[in-house]
Amino acid sequence: MIYIIMSTYNGADYVQQQLYSILAQTEQDWQLLIRDDGSSDGTMQILTAYAESRPDKIRIIDNGGQNVGVVRSFELLLEQCSEADYVQLADQDDVWKPDKLSKCLGRMKEAEDKYGTYCPLIVHCDLVVTDSSLNPIAPSFWQYANIHPEILDHNAHYLAICNSAQGCAAMINHAAVAAVLPFREGVYMHDAWIGLKVLVSGGHIIALPEALMFYRQHDDNVIGAQAYRFRIDNLKEKLVLARQSYATGHPTVFHNKLHFLYWKTLYFIRLHLLS
Repeated sequence: MIYIIMSTYNGADYVQQQLYSILAQTEQDWQLLIRDDGSSDGTMQILTAYAESRPDKIRIIDNGGQNVGVVRSFELLLEQCSEADYVQLADQDDVWKPDKLSKCLGRMKEAEDKYGTYCPLIVHCDLVVTDSSLNPIAPSFWQYANIHPEILDHNAHYLAICNSAQGCAAMINHAAVAAVLPFREGVYMHDAWIGLKVLVSGGHIIALPEALMFYRQHDDNVIGAQAYRFRIDNLKEKLVLARQSYATGHPTVFHNKLHFLYWKTLYFIRLHLLS
């Protein structure tokens, strides 16, 4: 059984399309767990209607009326997945291609045959970057954002600097759920922590080089996709990203800020001078 977990917050404009795309998956051995993080628009009404119409597939987790932020919200959802064979993360505003679950599951089972079911594993796919109306901006998020899974997926220090396994594109196995919980306090984003913890726990991250979903960009994205540009005039933005990376990676892989700077320099050289 696959548990799909989704945290929602003021997503009324887009969540219906995402729910429809999940219900339309060719792989149907799944249950969708949704936790709303205190929406003030019509999100809960939409979720409730879908859950009442498909109680066999959709379950809403009681949020206790709390707004805890996206990181803690996904941690609470993962805590509900102790019996799941696999967990697929989902964002409220994307749209999945019909074969997303089946292809990720197929690749996951291949990985488990190779590494064993007790090895923490992540399978993640590429994404089509779109605007708010799902008009394509770029056919590959990896190319658009200069993401290199062949570099990042095998080095915990690099991964802590630049996360390759986007949460909305990631499936994890049962062993990975146990490995990543509980989240460490101070983690900036849940998907960055999940990828990092899987690697340092002796697990593996496997890239599926196919865009299996539409990654919608709009004004309310928590992070979103940004086209990669090597510039020296955006130092403030680079400093913010560096602080976020250090917060996630310290002390798991970075002993101190000097150690972080060392690995960040190595990653810069690997990305720009050796590729």
